[in-house]
Amino acid sequence: MVDISIIIRCKNEEKALGPTLEKIFAQDIRNTFEVIIVDSGSTDRTLEIARKYAVRLLQIPPEDFTFGYALNYGIERAEGKVIVNLSAHCLPTDNNWVAELTSPLIEGRADATYGRQLPVRGINPYEEVSLAKHFPEGEKLSGRVPFSNANCAFSRKLWTELKFDEELPSWEDYLWYLRQREERRFLYCRGAAVYHSHPFSIRDMLRRSFNDGTAFRLMEKKYHINLIQDACPTALSKAGLFLRSIADHVVYFATHGYFRHIPGAPFVRFLAFKAYADGYKSVK
Repeated sequence: MVDISIIIRCKNEEKALGPTLEKIFAQDIRNTFEVIIVDSGSTDRTLEIARKYAVRLLQIPPEDFTFGYALNYGIERAEGKVIVNLSAHCLPTDNNWVAELTSPLIEGRADATYGRQLPVRGINPYEEVSLAKHFPEGEKLSGRVPFSNANCAFSRKLWTELKFDEELPSWEDYLWYLRQREERRFLYCRGAAVYHSHPFSIRDMLRRSFNDGTAFRLMEKKYHINLIQDACPTALSKAGLFLRSIADHVVYFATHGYFRHIPGAPFVRFLAFKAYADGYKSVK
């Protein structure tokens, strides 16, 4: 038996996996831990790289992949009393990451924790806006993302009582939080930080936004959780949300030197909102 199981989900992560594993095995921690990689059909050197390290490598068919299924699959086979979820391209910023993330659980101060996510400057300015908002350097404020499977930890007992939804194409972590937030203590550990960026691509942005819309509609249909309606009940409030999104991006780009992205911000945000709406409407 080990104290901590670190679950890494990945597919075609040959560029990121090696540095991430190097950082994990360099962690300054007294507790015993294992690393479990759940791969969903890599066709590059990901598996070759994984086999160079002392990890347990699990593989699932790509057609079976959802974020919830991959995590449930790995956790089911884990031995640790504390579970850490980490995306393969999330690189811990220092050697105290896992201790910062897990010590509140081991000491009984929290049931689940989630760490800060820092962008790699210039990789994706649009994503930088989101990460700066939801994972600040200071204390978390209301209206921010309250939990993320990209960089988090929780007790295995908590997961045994409520597993991740395996149907949602995204936001399985948010749903997991919503279903137990009244009874459990979720703690933001800004000291447990990782670098997390995806190169900007219109195609990837549209896919992610569509999946988000699908996920929110499934939450409404399966669990009667209507996040958009609760936050923006009228057409006017939805229009206000769209305009604020554009303004947030323009201000961020202007203050961080991304001037060339300012003219395209309204169009990119329009495409993202439309893809979200299309995903929402795709669930009957």
